[in-house]
Amino acid sequence: MEKNCLKYVGAGIGIIILCLLPLTGRERPTLTAQSQQHVSVISEVDKPNQSSEMVRKPLIEQLRFELSQVNKPDLDMTEWLQTRVTPYDSQKELINVIRTDLDQDGVSNEWVSVLFEDILDKQTGLVQARQSYGVIIDYRDSQFSLQSLSFPSENYGRSKVMTIDDLTGDSKSEVVWVSMNNGAHTTFSEYIVSSWVDRKLETYEGTAVIASVSKAEIQDRKLQLSGGLIGSVGAGPWQQEFTESYAIFENKLKRTGRVYVQSPTPYHRLISGMWAESHGYREQAMRDYTEAVEMQTPSYQDYAFIFEGEWVQGGLNPDQEAMFDRTIKRFSQLRKELLTEVSSGVDPRNACLMAKKKTGFDMTWLTYLNAPAGYANPHWEEGTICVDIALLEQ
Repeated sequence: MEKNCLKYVGAGIGIIILCLLPLTGRERPTLTAQSQQHVSVISEVDKPNQSSEMVRKPLIEQLRFELSQVNKPDLDMTEWLQTRVTPYDSQKELINVIRTDLDQDGVSNEWVSVLFEDILDKQTGLVQARQSYGVIIDYRDSQFSLQSLSFPSENYGRSKVMTIDDLTGDSKSEVVWVSMNNGAHTTFSEYIVSSWVDRKLETYEGTAVIASVSKAEIQDRKLQLSGGLIGSVGAGPWQQEFTESYAIFENKLKRTGRVYVQSPTPYHRLISGMWAESHGYREQAMRDYTEAVEMQTPSYQDYAFIFEGEWVQGGLNPDQEAMFDRTIKRFSQLRKELLTEVSSGVDPRNACLMAKKKTGFDMTWLTYLNAPAGYANPHWEEGTICVDIALLEQ
């Protein structure tokens, strides 16, 4: 009967030749302990490492790699990106891709978009967060390149391109991005601005954050945002909607103004004047302070106060409200005197001392300056009576 021979090579044991007769259903090849151990080792080496193969590259890294393999300028970028992003996004959100000419070379070979990626728990593989990225892809010299920025992870991927427009006056457009953070009662929108310089995505320092945005637009190369109302009861009933303006100045996104839609009480007119002063509009600030001093006392029944540690509905304590009204008008006069002194060249510290003396400031003012109920209102202390109101918001 013809024999079949198998050769096994074992470390240090030479060559073992096993000659096997044809096997019946009950017969099995018999291996030595050493040869069994060796077969086991060979089996483990040849077995694919499934866990390492299943680990995927991060989205941005994967896209950069795949784009490096493509050299077609007429690529349908929306379809191409959607196909590759969808496996990374359990919400399967449709992406918006804007083709534009950011570098003003006459060719629209830049693509702007926001992409989404699930962040998975390393132990369970379940989605634990959702990240979003602002990306700019360009095509030059038969090659694609991709630049990206990350939005705050706490916004859970709620991001988009607000607009593409010129904010610097150099005829080259900037990209305005916005990400949204949905709180228990209020959505806060955070805006950032990027430029495209020498095929690099550069983001300006500074952000614009506003609650409950009702309108966002570009006017006169400025980002204008309307809103500002916080939905929480604890924020208080004194809030008024405003419009803020932001501009690129010294390579930073800076707030240049805040204008309130209404200023129905001396308190609101005072706040309006302080913001005008903060942004350098001194004449407007003087007008607001003067109006606050001269305004007729309105009814406060639609508002609320903190008197003696208690939240009190307006209209129920006329004596305290009268004291509040007088204090607000005296403080408006103090800020007017302060601005007058500073405008005449007096240093801020001495100007503050002079304004306090002229208006008879004393510590009892603080009780009424801080009486408007709600955390959205400024809070004053003795050392902050003369400071920029923007510092009280930080």
